[in-house]
Amino acid sequence: MADATSSSAVLGMFVVLLTVLFKAIWTLFPNLKADVYDWLIIKMTTKWYAAVLAKVEGGARVLDVGIGTGTALVRNKELLVQKNIVVVGIDYEEEYIKKAGAIVANAGLAKQVKLNCTSIYDPKLRMLFTGPARFDAAYFSGSLTLMPDPAAALKCASNMLTDAGLVYVTQTFQNRPSPVMEMLKPLLRRFTSVDFGRVVYHWQVKEIVEKAGMHIIEDEPVPGSIDTAAQTARLLVLKPTSATKRD
Repeated sequence: MADATSSSAVLGMFVVLLTVLFKAIWTLFPNLKADVYDWLIIKMTTKWYAAVLAKVEGGARVLDVGIGTGTALVRNKELLVQKNIVVVGIDYEEEYIKKAGAIVANAGLAKQVKLNCTSIYDPKLRMLFTGPARFDAAYFSGSLTLMPDPAAALKCASNMLTDAGLVYVTQTFQNRPSPVMEMLKPLLRRFTSVDFGRVVYHWQVKEIVEKAGMHIIEDEPVPGSIDTAAQTARLLVLKPTSATKRD
């Protein structure tokens, strides 16, 4: 019993030291955070963007909620240009938006992709994107359950959509209980500075959608992405209702 307690104390101290070390690194090199973000998830999210952009109609205006560094979007430049899709990307992380601006400009997409460092909950957005400025689609690429209130985020996005507008969500969902992942995700945030959120089970997202007053019209695995007995990257297409747009 004493050995177990001692081992736990050592492990706890090790975690604290690592947390302090990495916090110092992110403070000294703030721009490194965006690079780590890309290194960790870009291969996966590039496939997610490809799947969503393939479904979005040509000439559509898309609100990208939590665009991050924009790298995954830009890697699908051919599809963007071919379908003449215009994207307004928002993210509350200044480091991500700063890098996204450079990436979008270097790709020659500055006229097609606009960026704002803001939150989906900002009421000014709904005042800005109204009438003819409304969007044909909103997209949450792994960002929905990072929100303090996911259902409210869906409602905010829906209030900026046209009457026929749809919401697209891509995210990895657990298919069965995973105590290891529930412990690992918070640790990854401590050490990498990237917010992976909490473990979310497939049934939980259905509750979020229902709370937002939306209907799921498509729910399928993302082609070429993770799909195992334990977890699956899924693409959901949501249809707002009159209840969704009611404050």
